[in-house]
Amino acid sequence: MVITGAGISAESGIPTFRTGNGLWKKFNPAEYATPEAFRKDPEKVWKWYDKRRQEIAEAEPNPGHKALARLEKIGKRVFIITQNVDDLHERAGSKEVIHIHGSIWRLRCERDGTIEENREVPKTHLPLCPCGNIMRPDVVWFGEQLPWQPIEKINHYLLTDNIDICFIIGTEASFGYIVEWAFHAHEQGAMIVDINPKPTGLSNLVDIHLEAQAGQILPKILRNVC
Repeated sequence: MVITGAGISAESGIPTFRTGNGLWKKFNPAEYATPEAFRKDPEKVWKWYDKRRQEIAEAEPNPGHKALARLEKIGKRVFIITQNVDDLHERAGSKEVIHIHGSIWRLRCERDGTIEENREVPKTHLPLCPCGNIMRPDVVWFGEQLPWQPIEKINHYLLTDNIDICFIIGTEASFGYIVEWAFHAHEQGAMIVDINPKPTGLSNLVDIHLEAQAGQILPKILRNVC
C-alpha cells in the first residue's frame, strides 16, 4: 500500500497547499475552495482552478511516480491512495490509484450529480451541465466529506488483502484517516516506511523514516525488485 501527498507532486513542480510557500499562504481557501465561494463567484473559482489545471497539464511524472509504476509492472500489487488531485501516478503507468480528494480533471454538477471528464486547458468558458447548471471541479473542498466510493474501495482492500509494506510518501499525515489507514496496515504486520524530508504525524508509528524526496530515494530502494 502506498499513501501519497502533495510532496511527491511537488517534485514535479506542482505547488503544495500548506508547506513552505504553499498555495494557502498566498490565497485564502475560503475564497477558492469552499462550496460557498463557488456559489458566490464561480468565475473567480474557475479562473483559479484553470491555472492549476494548466500547471498540472504541463507537469511530468517524476522518478518517484515511475518507480512505483515499475514495481506494478513486474507483477507486484501496488495499491495507491493519493491525496493529490493530479493524474501523475496514472501517467507514470500505475493502474490502481484511489483519489480520496477527487480529480481536477473531473467536473461535477451539484444539481443532478452528473460527473464528466474534461481536460480542456485553458478553459474558454464556464462549463455547463446539460441541465444548465455550472459544473464545479470534482474535488473535495473545505467543509465537505470524503467521497464514499473511494473510501469503500480502501476499506475493502484493508479487510481483504495482506499488506507487506506501507509507504507513506510526501504527506505530513495531518488527516486522521491517513493515520488510521497506516495504523491498520501496521496492525496487520506491514512494515511502515515514511518518506518525507521532515518528521510527520506518523513518526511514532513508522518502522523506517527516510528524510529524502521520493524521486531520489524510491528508485534506489526499489532497484533490487524492479
